[in-house]
Amino acid sequence: MSSTMVPLTTEPAAPPRSTLAALARADARRFARHPLFLFGVAVCLLLLASVAIGGDPAPLESTVAPAFFLGVFGFVVAHRLTTSLRRTPDLAEIAPVDERRRTISLCLACLVPTGVAVAMMAGSLVAAAVWPPVAIPAGDPVSWFGHEPAVDILAALVEGGPVAALGGSLLGVAVARWAPFRGSALLALVVLVVGTAVADGWTSGWAAIAPYQVFSDSLVVDGQLRSSWLAEWLSPRWHLAYSLCLCGLAVVAALLRDGTGRRQLLAVSAALTVAAAGALLLAVR
Repeated sequence: MSSTMVPLTTEPAAPPRSTLAALARADARRFARHPLFLFGVAVCLLLLASVAIGGDPAPLESTVAPAFFLGVFGFVVAHRLTTSLRRTPDLAEIAPVDERRRTISLCLACLVPTGVAVAMMAGSLVAAAVWPPVAIPAGDPVSWFGHEPAVDILAALVEGGPVAALGGSLLGVAVARWAPFRGSALLALVVLVVGTAVADGWTSGWAAIAPYQVFSDSLVVDGQLRSSWLAEWLSPRWHLAYSLCLCGLAVVAALLRDGTGRRQLLAVSAALTVAAAGALLLAVR
């Protein structure tokens, strides 16, 4: 008696890049659909519209809105998305992958709030062209194009919007990878917000350590904002470089959790730390 052996056929394994791309798209959709992120976008749009149409003489201070509603809220959303993978079978349609690829996918999803912040920054530039910021009286300085170096204004806008959104979200992934419990988000937020507020009260040089800065000073008379100018003690372009190094360190911290390639990651971490320290020293005038 003979039997015919039928070979088992299996689907070819998806290449790593295609798997990572699928994961990143799925995580990006989860980020974009999160109610807290959508709420932050809506509030941020309303606040920025009111500031732009009003011809605010201190336009750089409007970066506080995207930094909070996209950066801080993005931290919470990224933390929730990262920890949810440990509790629910999210993305079950995708083949199981290693922790490193999952972490990279979540970091790539942080480009969602970053992209929204870029769009809002572009919208604020258009609005300022239509309703330009005007000082009181009109001859006084304004921390904007034409009064200050364009590269510094652009650096301040990029750090206050896109980089703040990116950095906050990446930090959420890193914290969730190392402390995957719900209370860690609240604890980290308290440390971040309180630490930034405390650093803001330090002398000029030490205050630059805070990852978020309002680069302009302003004149207020009888409760009315009259004019503004870039702070003389801090270089926006070098502080932007410092903040980007911190974003890189957040990615490295998240990737270090799975324990693979630790030597290379520590070398990258050391290089980024040296670069961040150098940029910070150059940022303080």
